[in-house]
Amino acid sequence: MRDSNKPVTEVLIDHEEKQTLVTFATTLETIAKKLKDEGHFNFVQGTETIAVTPTEQIVAEYKYEKKGEKHSFEIELEWYEGQKAHKTMSIE
Repeated sequence: MRDSNKPVTEVLIDHEEKQTLVTFATTLETIAKKLKDEGHFNFVQGTETIAVTPTEQIVAEYKYEKKGEKHSFEIELEWYEGQKAHKTMSIE
């Protein structure tokens, strides 16, 4: 039985490929530049384009794992649609 209040996970992109370290770093730089300059970036695969548009406030997760000889490093961003940046407070 499915919980009707729980949203269904929809996988929009699931892509994996072998790359050189330089190609991967260039991809990260492109994503970073697009986020800084435009606030979004697009994944293009064939004729399909998926827009990734995070809100101003995100949760960033960095994870580095080692299992035997295999190493894995992940960068994950999470956000909720419509979420605004937190207002800061100061005391004067």
